Amino acid sequence: MASKFNLKVAGLILFSVVAAVSIQRSVSGIPFQLESHRLGVCDVQVVLDQIPQGKLITAEFNALKTRMETDLIDREKAIRRLEQEAQQLKPGSQGRREVEKQIALSNAEAMWLREDFEKEFAASFRIQRDELVKLVRNSIQEVATERELHLVVNNVARSADFKVYVSVWAKPELDITLDVISRVTAKAGDR
Repeated sequence: MASKFNLKVAGLILFSVVAAVSIQRSVSGIPFQLESHRLGVCDVQVVLDQIPQGKLITAEFNALKTRMETDLIDREKAIRRLEQEAQQLKPGSQGRREVEKQIALSNAEAMWLREDFEKEFAASFRIQRDELVKLVRNSIQEVATERELHLVVNNVARSADFKVYVSVWAKPELDITLDVISRVTAKAGDR
């Protein structure tokens, strides 16, 4: 009798699975995916490092950084010369007070110059980077479309033990952002 019962249970399970597949719903109620998705991988950092535009931006930034560092080093040398000059003058004398004022002014100018350089560097980098990233993303989309890919991921962390991938392009129908927002909003409303 026990074997007939197991046979009935197995038949019932088989029937349930076939019914679920036939209505394209899994047992949990989530749509059943009958198609496969093609996946591509693109190391965006390697692309940015190897393309001529990326090499040009790197060279421009290196030149800008070198110019900034040279200017700051020259100012620091001038400040050190003033400090040496001040040490040779009598403490409290008018000449020493004038040199100390120059040192304070030069230190403030050096600080302002450093801040200006950092702002200039960041602004220039952001503008050029955004243009280059847009170009790379458009190229990724073109290649993905040509190869009939559904999703392209980027290898963003390299280690001997693991790799982390981040999506850089996906077919619009794979984007679940709005569904997730709706679900989270609904759950937040329940609380």
